[in-house]
Amino acid sequence: MIITVGLLTAGSAATLPPTRSVAAIATLVGDYLATHPTVKRVLRSGGTSVTLSSCGTGTGSSADLSANLSSDFGEGFSGRLIRTRDGTYFQMPIGSEVAPGKPFDKINGYYEPYHLLGIRMLAMMATNLIDGYRAHALLIKSGRVTAAAIEGDTVERATGHSTIHYTVRIDVLRAVERLDLTAYIAYTDPMPLARRIEEEYAEVRAGDRAAQARLRARIADDLGPSAGYELWVDPSGRPVRYVLSARKRTEMTFSDWGTCMVETPPSMLVRELKG
Repeated sequence: MIITVGLLTAGSAATLPPTRSVAAIATLVGDYLATHPTVKRVLRSGGTSVTLSSCGTGTGSSADLSANLSSDFGEGFSGRLIRTRDGTYFQMPIGSEVAPGKPFDKINGYYEPYHLLGIRMLAMMATNLIDGYRAHALLIKSGRVTAAAIEGDTVERATGHSTIHYTVRIDVLRAVERLDLTAYIAYTDPMPLARRIEEEYAEVRAGDRAAQARLRARIADDLGPSAGYELWVDPSGRPVRYVLSARKRTEMTFSDWGTCMVETPPSMLVRELKG
């Protein structure tokens, strides 16, 4: 179902927003990122925030990943990982100093023990969250488009142009019942930390109906009885922002398409570890 509403008057011409199916809206973010990987993304969900500035997706491409992660136990984890042609730099937690006046370590052939766990956890958990659009797409495609409108520049003041706003309503029970569970857990929790969860996922992948029913019930409970998805796109088709409103609200913004840069930290702020 495709619904198109709302008009924008420019001079004497009235413009309707482009019509998009729910499937096209669901996959728009992923499809655009696949061909335009240089961008800054900021995700906020509950007490968690993740920022990723990426310059391409190939091996050795530059990236700046920072995260403040909250947990269900009231404890947090934060860190920043910068990768450039000049090397890899790590800070954990954000705002701390690894040596007086030096917030970053340059990672080479020698590691302090905490780096091994810290880098892996930050890369796994933060990247998993910032790529959450993949899992969201699986839910959204079972929804229905309820509105589409052209709006003034109220979402991103810096864009200087109007945005196209799409709204999708999601029947959670229906969406979860149709959900590809194998894909969903691969996107949301590819490396479960608890052995019990890992064993449960193995049963789900093997086709155990009881395990699949338990997982569907847990996903539905996490989302709540209903959910909504809103996507703002600029006139050239670039995602500007999306919001998934469920039991927990998740928001992601996009900026600096094709222009974001990752810079090496100044040497005066870096401690280089040597064996």
